Amino acid sequence: MKTMQIFDYHINPKSKKGLVFKSFYFQPENEHERPLGNLCLVGEFTDSLSRDKKILEDLSHIIKDGFFSDPHKPPLEALKSGLRKGNQFLEELSLQGNVRWLGNLNIAAVAVRDFDLHFSKAGNIKLLLLRSGEYHDMGENLEFQKPSSDKPTQIFSNIASGNLVDKDRVIILTQNVFEFFHLHIAEPIANLAGVTPKTLANLLKGSKEEMKEYSGAMFVVAINKKGQKRKWFPTIKTPLGKKIALIIALLAILLASYWIFR
Repeated sequence: MKTMQIFDYHINPKSKKGLVFKSFYFQPENEHERPLGNLCLVGEFTDSLSRDKKILEDLSHIIKDGFFSDPHKPPLEALKSGLRKGNQFLEELSLQGNVRWLGNLNIAAVAVRDFDLHFSKAGNIKLLLLRSGEYHDMGENLEFQKPSSDKPTQIFSNIASGNLVDKDRVIILTQNVFEFFHLHIAEPIANLAGVTPKTLANLLKGSKEEMKEYSGAMFVVAINKKGQKRKWFPTIKTPLGKKIALIIALLAILLASYWIFR
C-alpha cells in the first residue's frame, strides 16, 4: 500500500517584482474519482502583471476539472484531457489579444496514482526524481521529444510516464529556486534517510541567508510504502514446539497400539 506526502514551500513570494508563482494539489473529491489518483500543478509567471495571477489560478483549475471529468479514463488519458483543456484556455486568451503569457509562463503538471507517474511541463521549470541518493532530471524526457503541435499556444505538447518505487521523491522547482536548491540543499536532501516537514524546514532555516536572493516554489512529492498491519497469530517457541510435537507423536503411537493390541 502506498502513501503520498506533499511538502509545499513558497520561498520569498514577494521579493522579486513581476514574479508570480502558485502551486496546487488536487485530490479526488469522492469514491468515483479515486481511481484517477492525485494531480499536482506548479506554475509561475516570470514577468507578470496583477491579472496574471488569476490566469495561473484559472489555468490550473481548468486542467484539474478536465483531469477529473471522466473517472472511467485511465490516469494518463485523464491528464491528456486536462492538458488539452488547458491548451484551449490559453488559445482563447491569445484570440482575445492576451499573449503576454507567451514566453513568461512556466508550469508543470504531475499525476500520481499508486506507483504510476505521468507528467508534462512547459517552459523553464524543473522536474527531478530523487531515488537512492541520486537525482534524475525527468524533464529531459520531454525536452528531447518532438512537440506534438506547432502552435505556440499548445504549450503542453508531450507527456511522459514512469513508475515510482518506495522512498522516491519527486521534486518540482521553479526556475529561480532551482539554482538555490542545486547550490545549497540538494546534497543534504539526497543524504536524508527520510523527508519530513521538519527536516526540510531545518534545511531551509539553515540556509536562510543564502535563500534571501531567491524566490519561487519547491514542491516535493514523497512516496512511502505503508506497511500493512500484521494479523496476530499465536506462536510457539522452538523448544516448546518440539515438546508438543513429541507428545502428539507419543499419543498417536499409544492410540495405534491400543487399536492393534486391544
